[in-house]
Amino acid sequence: MTFPIELNQPYALLALAALAILFWWQRQTLAPLSPLRRRLSFFLRCLGFVFLVLALTDPRWLKEERRTSVAWLVDRSRSVGDEAEKRAIPFFQEAERTGSMPSWKWIPFAGKSELNPTAPKPEGEKINLKQLRDENTNIAAALQFAQASLPPGYAKTLVLFSDGRETEGSLTEALKPLKQAGVRVMTVPIQPPANAEVLVRGVTVPRNIREEQPFQVGVEVVSNIETAAEVDIFRNGARIATQSIKLKPGSNRLESTQSVKGDKVFEYTAAVRAKDDTIIDNNQASAVVQAKGKSKILLIADKPDQARYLAVALRQEGIVLDVRPATGAPVDLADLQNYDLVLLDNVPATDFSPAQLELLSTYVRDFGGGLLMLGGNNSFGLGGYYQTPVEDLLPVRCNFEKQKEDPSLGLAIVIDRSGSMQGDKMEMAKEASKAAVELLSPRDYVSIIAFDNDVYSITEMGLAADKGGIQQKISEIQAGGGTNIAPGLEMAFARLPACPAKIKHVILLTDGVSSPGPFRELISQMVQERITVSTVGLGNDADQQLLQDMANWGNGRYYFTDNPASVPQIFARETMTASKSSVQELPFIPKAGLPAPFLSGIDLSTAPFLLGFVMTKLKPTSEVWLTTETGEPLLTTWRYGLGQSGAFTSDARNRWAVEWLKWEGYGKFWAQLVRKLTRSASISRSQSTFRPERGGMRVILDVLDDQGRFLPESGGEILMLDPNGKASKPTLTATAPGRLEAWFPTPDKGSYHLQATLRNGKEMLETQYISTSTSYSEEFLLQPADEQALRHLAEETGGIYNPTPKQILENDQRTSPSEVELWLSCVLIALAFFLGDVAMRRWPSDM
Repeated sequence: MTFPIELNQPYALLALAALAILFWWQRQTLAPLSPLRRRLSFFLRCLGFVFLVLALTDPRWLKEERRTSVAWLVDRSRSVGDEAEKRAIPFFQEAERTGSMPSWKWIPFAGKSELNPTAPKPEGEKINLKQLRDENTNIAAALQFAQASLPPGYAKTLVLFSDGRETEGSLTEALKPLKQAGVRVMTVPIQPPANAEVLVRGVTVPRNIREEQPFQVGVEVVSNIETAAEVDIFRNGARIATQSIKLKPGSNRLESTQSVKGDKVFEYTAAVRAKDDTIIDNNQASAVVQAKGKSKILLIADKPDQARYLAVALRQEGIVLDVRPATGAPVDLADLQNYDLVLLDNVPATDFSPAQLELLSTYVRDFGGGLLMLGGNNSFGLGGYYQTPVEDLLPVRCNFEKQKEDPSLGLAIVIDRSGSMQGDKMEMAKEASKAAVELLSPRDYVSIIAFDNDVYSITEMGLAADKGGIQQKISEIQAGGGTNIAPGLEMAFARLPACPAKIKHVILLTDGVSSPGPFRELISQMVQERITVSTVGLGNDADQQLLQDMANWGNGRYYFTDNPASVPQIFARETMTASKSSVQELPFIPKAGLPAPFLSGIDLSTAPFLLGFVMTKLKPTSEVWLTTETGEPLLTTWRYGLGQSGAFTSDARNRWAVEWLKWEGYGKFWAQLVRKLTRSASISRSQSTFRPERGGMRVILDVLDDQGRFLPESGGEILMLDPNGKASKPTLTATAPGRLEAWFPTPDKGSYHLQATLRNGKEMLETQYISTSTSYSEEFLLQPADEQALRHLAEETGGIYNPTPKQILENDQRTSPSEVELWLSCVLIALAFFLGDVAMRRWPSDM
């Protein structure tokens, strides 16, 4: 039997030791009291002190009460629509009439849960369903949320109105804490709305095929009515077939024979169109097929017509090649994976988005692709690749050490710091300015100027020797005010003419429309002083026409971007271009570095001279195969992650390589270099399958040896890229000898790309690229309520499956502990004893 009183602060009882002091003190008192009154006074004083100490222990009276708090959980996900709410509101109202609910909560839920503070109304709740993430259902999280929302001291009952089909979470994991807490769950099954519905259940294709091998694309269309429909089949976004079909209630299947050529990754999508249909979100589904064929190269050039010499030479050597401008560069991994090598021919980094630059790095590092950058006036540092993900994967750095005889640069950076630049824009502008300062040599001069309605000198014109100090002052720039460009340019013009640098340049960055000013006159005066002006427009609100005119007047360059993250690339490119020192345009004969087996059969001693190259810095572990006559890197390669990359700092066109175009070894040189860097094809030792699983996808890898037997010591890891390009590493575990499995969530529609690295013990077996596609949430499938899961949930927690409103509160014999605070009572009793003590002492002795 438990004691009904609990002390929350029992250590306060140690204060009772002070009773000994009271005893000593009353023995010393000189009060004229009789022995009896003295003893009574001491006794009352002790009792008062004891109750005062008891009040400090925060005593509670524990008792059991029968009172119930009810949470009404209403599924608002897309699979049930308004059906749960239509059933729950009259259910709630009837329960209120038939029984007492001293405490209740109304909780709509889907992927997330929300507490509704008011009573539900027949016309329904006015809530934002997108905040609930209505394309998902997480019953486990809703149950936990409801349990936490109900007040303590009550027996808790949860009434769940749902179809019982989860796309997230696990009811099994939620059951244990509910049972331990004595929470009772009533479940009311809700069937999906009886609307006309047509959907594509799935698309089936072989996971791997050979090029030009016929295969079947299977499409399953489900309907709950008889209706006519048309099914379109798309390959990589282009429609390739349309079939008319008479749908019967239930599952309908059709097939289309296909074959592929050229690319390696194909996404097949089936879309259904029917007159009688309610939800369009489930009208299409996709699947991915991978084809095994020849290696293919992607050549991206600033001007594809000028890359024709290299393209023709490679094709003559049997290389399969696609040529694209930068505007056609891949934007996702599915497109990029069709190629085993990417050639960047004089393409500036500013022609790519930051996401595309990161994609190239991921393609090489994590998916084993190859990359080769060729030189030119838009490559390496001149192309703005300094401090980008692409520079990280190159075997050379894009900055360089100036030679003493190179002309020095005087650079004025004029930055808009108006209020519209707050946030990312201002931070990127500061990062860009700091990157530009980093690229300067100690013999260069720099001045940082900021403007809004007024102009501010951040740093005076001076040598860039103290880069750290200059960058610190740039970091302190804050945004605020309007936009007036003229004072910023005037301050730059006041400083540059007196600067001793041979090259003088202004970079202007703004995101808005300036107050009027004498821009043409001012810039014309700058040009007369041999000062050039380049402009950067950030965002659609910038006065692009004015900025373009200013760059033309100032013999500079105009850049526009609507992405603040690309501003550092623009500044880096502009700083390198303005310095005019990273290009060496003097004839030279290539010199051999390390012995190059991949260039066997090519007599480099007969190679003619090249007319120029871009200066770079060699990274420590790179391999140098060719150099200039002065020892600068010309051809270097290295391994980066799972892939390889290379840098050829001269070009392959009729500018610097005009003499090479006539050389008989030209085509062979490029073909053999390309083959060295191309991703190698390997025979797969594993068989992969994907299986949709609640809220995600499970990938299963069966790892085999050369005889097709399972390898019991197999293991490895997986890198996964979601449709947004975000990388993660699902845990790959062995579930049986030779079988590896990993689960990953699939919250977004689109393709998921995986790179599996497989081992047998410590032996490296292979890296394998696999992909899958998701189309829509399971919420949109035509599925009846999972009555078995709902019945199990109710039975396991002592609830009732499909109860009546009266049964919610009927025969609930559960009690819940409640507490009554006693500290105030103890204080009042102590006060009463102290008053009695005072009365005993003050009472006349003769009475």
